[in-house]
Amino acid sequence: MTDLHLVVGGLLTRDPVLAPLLLNHAAALQWAQAPAPTSIAPSWAADERPGAPDGGELLTVEAHVSRDTPHPHRCLDTVLDTVHAVLTRGPIRVERLADADVPDIGGGTVSRAATWALTLAAPDVLDRPATGYRSSGAASSNR
Repeated sequence: MTDLHLVVGGLLTRDPVLAPLLLNHAAALQWAQAPAPTSIAPSWAADERPGAPDGGELLTVEAHVSRDTPHPHRCLDTVLDTVHAVLTRGPIRVERLADADVPDIGGGTVSRAATWALTLAAPDVLDRPATGYRSSGAASSNR
């Protein structure tokens, strides 16, 4: 797993809207079932576009909602927009490339996918301490 995957996974799993959708997808995978009625399925590919930055990857997220969901198309748009918003809050360069224009209907769900080109803004982001924290040798006194 690359640093980019770790950063993106952390961002998505900390979001209160997206975390349960990822969990639903993981549960469906574990039990070898069709996509859960409300889930997101992320997938990765190398970014081989001409001029793509080194270390860049493409993240495609397929969002699924139940066909019984009121306004399923609006719900899918909201989920994919939430993914975009979460990605742009991290230490990542984000470019939203494409959304499937036509939702896919099947198996009791309606789904739509979107793809982002991603690179770490700072390649060594996982090797640096979080801002606002002191190193272990910088203990403070309460006196």
